[in-house]
Amino acid sequence: MCKGAAVMDDRGRKVAGAASIHDLDCLESKEQEEVEALATRKVLTFAHELGFQNVILEGDAFSLNQALKSQEQNLCPLGLLVEDVKVYSNHFRRVLYSHVKRNNNSVAHNLAKYVISIPDFQV
Repeated sequence: MCKGAAVMDDRGRKVAGAASIHDLDCLESKEQEEVEALATRKVLTFAHELGFQNVILEGDAFSLNQALKSQEQNLCPLGLLVEDVKVYSNHFRRVLYSHVKRNNNSVAHNLAKYVISIPDFQV
């Protein structure tokens, strides 16, 4: 499974991108959500290392997006990852989560296609 992320400044200009590959051939949907949560945490770490204070995370996993926006705690395995992302988001002044349909997220899609040619993670 390939994941791509684009970092944009406050004017919407793309200033950085990251991509990673995971050796996860046949995952159930629950496991795919876990990978999405791990990727979200990695993107937040990346944005924090770049010095961003306000971030908008766009993703195509609707249920993860809803869980990240929720004020309720969830102690199932996916919920623990979501809580980890929420705690890490405290490094920022503001974090917004936005759901984007997969076919409307061309930048992340193109980064994910590119990642097939790299060994692990590239910025």
